Amino acid sequence: MESLDEIISRLKEWYSRTPKHFEGTILGSMTTWPHPIGVYAYQLFIHINGNDPVLFPIVQELEKELLAMIGSLYGSRYGLFTSGGTESNILALFVARRVSRGKNNVVVAPSTVHASIDKACQLMGTRLVKIPVNPLSPVDPDILEKYVREYNPFAVVVTAGTTETGVVDRVKDVSEIALKHDVYLHVDAAFGGLLIPFLHKHGVIDTDLTFYPGVSSISVDLHKNGRAPIPSSLLFFRSETYVDKACFEMNYLPSGVNCGLLGTRPGASLVASWAVVKAIGLEGYEKQALAQQDTALYLFKELDNREFIEVFKPVLPIVAWRSKLYDYEVMIKKLFNEGIFLYKSPSLKAARVVVMPHVTRENIDALLKALDKIHSGSGYD
Repeated sequence: MESLDEIISRLKEWYSRTPKHFEGTILGSMTTWPHPIGVYAYQLFIHINGNDPVLFPIVQELEKELLAMIGSLYGSRYGLFTSGGTESNILALFVARRVSRGKNNVVVAPSTVHASIDKACQLMGTRLVKIPVNPLSPVDPDILEKYVREYNPFAVVVTAGTTETGVVDRVKDVSEIALKHDVYLHVDAAFGGLLIPFLHKHGVIDTDLTFYPGVSSISVDLHKNGRAPIPSSLLFFRSETYVDKACFEMNYLPSGVNCGLLGTRPGASLVASWAVVKAIGLEGYEKQALAQQDTALYLFKELDNREFIEVFKPVLPIVAWRSKLYDYEVMIKKLFNEGIFLYKSPSLKAARVVVMPHVTRENIDALLKALDKIHSGSGYD
């Protein structure tokens, strides 16, 4: 057994070598530094199980408040707090299969859906039929409808802010197809959920995010643009009936019920999320979304002015780009060596920057300086 001093010493050493969002070098991850009130709330309630509302009644009370606050953006207050977008997506498809009748064990989705949809279908023994899609474009509703007719799926999944490029599928058009064919429609808005309503309001994008008549569920991550501690996500349903389908009998618990995929839900994350949303407010998220988009456009324009870079115009604050001199994976490694951490957009063979709430213009300028340094002497400078 090691002494506390030894353990603390090792922890401090590891921490000193761990990248931190507030340093401005994490430019590829869809995570961000949590709001201080969230950290405080998490510490206070670190001991509670979110699936035991009898022992910890605050869980149920704050979950309802949290769903109502964020759900006002989309037109629903029904749902669950989950451990992240992956759990939300898996749970949505599980519920979809429970409520569907006369459908095949198939899910139809664009090829741009998140990997958690693949994971969900593998876990459920479900066939996932992907519609080939240009990663820079939303799925064509007419083509999607042909797939729905051909495969008679129990669910369709579209994305409001794809992981690689930030593209927003045409939720309204797809919802009409879902309604027409009586198929469950899930919208994965893990990234875009706290961006799209505000950007649409200001005319930045033409696609809105709401519970159109054909939408059955929407997932929204709070540990992304919500600035809550990891892990924090919400899964909204059209009606309370769907919520019931996400719960299971568990007789040994005082409540007799277990909701979601986890036996022990992260109660501290739930309370922390409530605190952060209360502190920032919808007006705060609106200002934040506009600032993120503004910074993303600044990066786009700066990259577009560099002859050695090919850049793709962002829809949401995700900027994909590639060097004309280096392979994108080589480029990312070179930036890692400069202490700047980006992720890949494999479908475009590009690097990508995700402008999260912690990313500033100064951070972008540091990236641009590193790119200029890497390409100096290449004939492009």
